[in-house]
Amino acid sequence: MANKYDKIPDYKVIKSAMQQELTDKQIEYVKSEIETAALNNDDKVYIELIGVTPNQKRKLGQILKEKGYQLEVDSNLSILIDLKAPVVRSKRL
Repeated sequence: MANKYDKIPDYKVIKSAMQQELTDKQIEYVKSEIETAALNNDDKVYIELIGVTPNQKRKLGQILKEKGYQLEVDSNLSILIDLKAPVVRSKRL
């Protein structure tokens, strides 16, 4: 009978998985900051990371790089994105 309940994942596993993904609110914040900077013709975007876990920060940096953004400063408290930096992509053979 106990084996039947072993299929339910532990709370710690679920909590860990949830902390790795960005929340909708965090995604909306980053989107808003980038759009505002673009509309104001700013060269840089400052993204505050208060309340963001290290795993979420890593994920955000990875996503921004995949989208072609150049991260100028990447600290524990913020990310500074250079919007004017040329994007150089290398082809993999």
